[in-house]
Amino acid sequence: MTRLGIIGLGNMGGAIAEGVLTGRWDDDVTVMGYDVSGAAMERFTELGGTPAGSVGELARRVDLVAVVVIDDDQVRRVCRGDGGVIAGAAESGALVAIHSTVLPATVIELAAEAAEMGVVVIDAPVTGGAGGARNRDLVVICGGDDAHTERGRPHLERYGALVVNVGPLGAGLRAKLARNLISYAEMVVAQEAISLAAASGVDLRAFAAIVNHSDRNIGPHMGIFTRPINHPPPALGGSFVQVAHKDLGGALTLGQELGIDLPLTSLVDQHIAAAFGE
Repeated sequence: MTRLGIIGLGNMGGAIAEGVLTGRWDDDVTVMGYDVSGAAMERFTELGGTPAGSVGELARRVDLVAVVVIDDDQVRRVCRGDGGVIAGAAESGALVAIHSTVLPATVIELAAEAAEMGVVVIDAPVTGGAGGARNRDLVVICGGDDAHTERGRPHLERYGALVVNVGPLGAGLRAKLARNLISYAEMVVAQEAISLAAASGVDLRAFAAIVNHSDRNIGPHMGIFTRPINHPPPALGGSFVQVAHKDLGGALTLGQELGIDLPLTSLVDQHIAAAFGE
């Protein structure tokens, strides 16, 4: 039997849980979940998941703990303390995979603390969106020893179509921050193109058809042209802007650490709220 635990049952964590719980498997899979939201826990239970009373209880009863909370502070909060994930994993021997997109330094710091208790923590951010999670088609980008990635692979492949190790601890998050930079920059530039086309009197439906067809060879633009097109753009909500600032801030911090100048990243961070905020 595979025992998977998911902490954070929001947009991504809830979708991961749904994908695993609705999948067809050759073996038995138990999925335990925890979230501070009662509504998220209710939805998870309706899907057939087993609710946990705390993050510590969850970590004591599973083989892999998937941490899918929002930011660095939340990752630290659920991992540390007598009732936290690390303490629970010390009893069960569970592997802890941080799927949240946080700073590499955060996971490296927690991994060092966990190692003192005999617990392995890896960075394993995911990409592919909630739809990819429900379809078990995510990319899981692992950092750390190859052996740790292989240990987690049977669990991670429940929702990751591609599970890849990209280097030492922290490398997964560095790769994810770089990947996210492409997406967020594309979104802002695409909206500028829409504004230019609109101001020029171009038929926006025709423009969308042009971009969608040419993108077969050029690449996606975060779905801007694959849903009904509007100008001015619809607000994507405060949570999107909050997450965008977090991810872009992570890329900028990483650039500072490496001595790499990222002027476009800074500009995207400055303007993404104006382009897509409420």
